[in-house]
Amino acid sequence: MHRRRFLAALSTGSLASVAGCSDRRLEFSESSADGPPRPRVDGRWLLDPDGNPIVLRGVSAVDPVWGVEQTESRGKDYWETLELATDASAGWHARVLRIPIEPRSIRTVGLDVVVEEYLDRAVEFAAEKGVYALVDYHAIERYDTPSIDRRLRAFWNRVAPRYADESHVLYELFGAPSEPASGGIEAWRTWRDHASPWVSRIRTHAPDTPVVVGSPAWSSMTAYAAEEPFEHDEVLYSAHIYPSWDPRSWEPAFGTPAFDVPVFVTEWGYANVETARRADHVVGTTEEWGEPFREWVDAHENVHWCATTFDTSRQPIMFDDDWTPLDGDDHMGVLVKDWLADKRDDHQPGEPTAIPTDEGSPPAPPSSINILQVNETGATAWWSTVRDSDGDDALQYRVTVDGRDPEILRGVEQSMELRDLEPGRSYEVSVTAVDKRGLESEPAVATFRTLERGDPEAMIPRTDTPPTIDGDDAEWPVGDTHPVNLFLWGDRATEVAAGWRAAWDENALYVLVDVIDRDWGDRRPKTTVDLYLDLDNSGEKTYDGENDLQFLVERGTERIDGGANSLLPSEGTVAGTVETDDGWRTELAIPWTEYGIQPIVGHRFGLDVHIIIGDRSAKIGWFDESDEAWENPGALATVELDE
Repeated sequence: MHRRRFLAALSTGSLASVAGCSDRRLEFSESSADGPPRPRVDGRWLLDPDGNPIVLRGVSAVDPVWGVEQTESRGKDYWETLELATDASAGWHARVLRIPIEPRSIRTVGLDVVVEEYLDRAVEFAAEKGVYALVDYHAIERYDTPSIDRRLRAFWNRVAPRYADESHVLYELFGAPSEPASGGIEAWRTWRDHASPWVSRIRTHAPDTPVVVGSPAWSSMTAYAAEEPFEHDEVLYSAHIYPSWDPRSWEPAFGTPAFDVPVFVTEWGYANVETARRADHVVGTTEEWGEPFREWVDAHENVHWCATTFDTSRQPIMFDDDWTPLDGDDHMGVLVKDWLADKRDDHQPGEPTAIPTDEGSPPAPPSSINILQVNETGATAWWSTVRDSDGDDALQYRVTVDGRDPEILRGVEQSMELRDLEPGRSYEVSVTAVDKRGLESEPAVATFRTLERGDPEAMIPRTDTPPTIDGDDAEWPVGDTHPVNLFLWGDRATEVAAGWRAAWDENALYVLVDVIDRDWGDRRPKTTVDLYLDLDNSGEKTYDGENDLQFLVERGTERIDGGANSLLPSEGTVAGTVETDDGWRTELAIPWTEYGIQPIVGHRFGLDVHIIIGDRSAKIGWFDESDEAWENPGALATVELDE
């Protein structure tokens, strides 16, 4: 492509005057603007021509056709937004601009117009600003259809040769391929078979231009790139990471492949529930997601990124309507701006920077492994942090149980729950540390034995007819009644008695509690049913924030309150109450899936029932004599789902 520069002055007035012009070609003249140097891929690094490592950090803009169309609603001209992203005087230091071209835009104005009136200008703008341009064919759809094959070939036949000589241009092959995505490594191989001809087509036209290649399930299979990479040169591998990806998954899914191949997070971002506008996968906070994400990426110094989206309306947004960066726990704008500013001099093209090698000393192994909270089917392993002799902290830990595939954890983590073990069996667990160069320590090893499988304290029968949760036991499934008669503390406790029953189906656990207080006559006290559950039977000493629950139902209400250490009830958790001749009764339904449980016959979980009498004047219980259940799920009885 001949470099060309738009003749009009880059002022607000002149930009606005051409923003909607699609009925005539813009006038250009020859330009001698040079962009930053051509990067090349070397192992897991992107290098400049002198062999110095480059790390690209920037922002993803909106599609330029859409951005120009929506100038009024966005509050800023599209080209002004690119100007802002690269305006150091305004505190923005994007080193790469991702320019997504959506199939909708090509259908609307035609490929020639997209290229000559929009993409040319974006590419030239990046060159003048001395930043890189990542041209993205931004389809979000299946990758195995004749339609996408035809459109991808047409796009790259037109675009790849046009910018082949532009040193500052990179190509993103296919923004977010979706399906087919099942089958693990086989799904990756299917994708690679489909995508390799497209990469070859780009290589034919642009042999030296780096190409960013995604993966199925919206570029989430990056882990397989290191195992079976594409056979082409100058390839990076993209990842799209949003709050729907638990932080514990970042290291195995995206961090580990970065030891072997270049990883480019071409999309990441978060927003609060209100601004996310039903885009549930982006709902997150700065404290719980944004700051940990930044810490994690910075630990992998060869990972590139573009924050999404440099806009006021496309989610997740970075700005309010006045183009002020959004701040606080619910928004990402200021975090992105500060991050770019802090890294503006880091791994710049042309700056001599040493590349970490795989030479040197690996980390020492963790000094010890402690096995805690051992139960019938699990335990918790805890180890000490390590630093290697070169001064590097552990970037990750790899935990192996009896030869299974290792679980990979971030270096900030020091413990792991060991699940799906067999009762009464000895196990060996080993932990190794890995530093930022990928060097792995010798293992630290510990052995332990799970508890023998004892008889459950109660069997919970299955029901084919779930009860109506209204406090009436007329249709309650058959099941044993378990007396709640342990005196825990207080006065006159023996004048109140209770019993509980339970049943289950594939949807929920159902619990009925009868409270009897007839001996009090007309002075029947206020009483509260206190139900404790450890639905995965983890037996931990503290509440896990997932499915360790304390629910309280007070007489005369159908409100369920959560205990001091418990989650609040999920939306589908309901209770019903009714007065009886002897006292009162409550029924509860606790939906399994809302707490991450798939029920099967033989599934064991923790349960206890307590009754609080008066304003905490007395308490009785079924199982836990220590009255520690409110803070220690390990104190609960083990019960089992029966036929």
